[in-house]
Amino acid sequence: MKNGNAYHIQLCVEPETNHTPEFLRAQLENGMAGLSSQSRWQRFASPINTLSKEQLDYLSNIDGINHMAWCASLLQEGKERGIAIARYVKLPDEFGVAEFAITVMDAYQGQGIGYELIKKLVESASANRLNTLRGHVAPGNRRMLNLCKQCGASIQTEGHSSVVVEIDIKNG
Repeated sequence: MKNGNAYHIQLCVEPETNHTPEFLRAQLENGMAGLSSQSRWQRFASPINTLSKEQLDYLSNIDGINHMAWCASLLQEGKERGIAIARYVKLPDEFGVAEFAITVMDAYQGQGIGYELIKKLVESASANRLNTLRGHVAPGNRRMLNLCKQCGASIQTEGHSSVVVEIDIKNG
């Protein structure tokens, strides 16, 4: 991190480690407590406090090709604690396009974690022969929009409630 604290980035689900879908579900549930209401709104476009069973199922069902996720974590009191996640899901109706999202817990925003995670997503997307990562960002989410600009994303306003960002994988 920019502040000098150590963290680790790894695949969110790695069956040969303790990073199972169940472990990810628990990290996602715990992580919601580290997001302010504004961060939850910017990420989920609704005022949710907890993730539903369906949302947890969706977010933890990762195959490494069509649904890829990278997690950032640190050790606290000898236990791994998730602090950020970046994921993409391949869109079935658009060849070579996946929708992506990044969430960094409030206490760790602005430390360069999102940038490192998006680089991992781009590497994975390239390895899985995707052409474009597309995200829908709240217009007021300046940090995310700046991060996407830093990664060379094209940015288009879509109505009053959403900005569409696209990262060209060849140039990302």
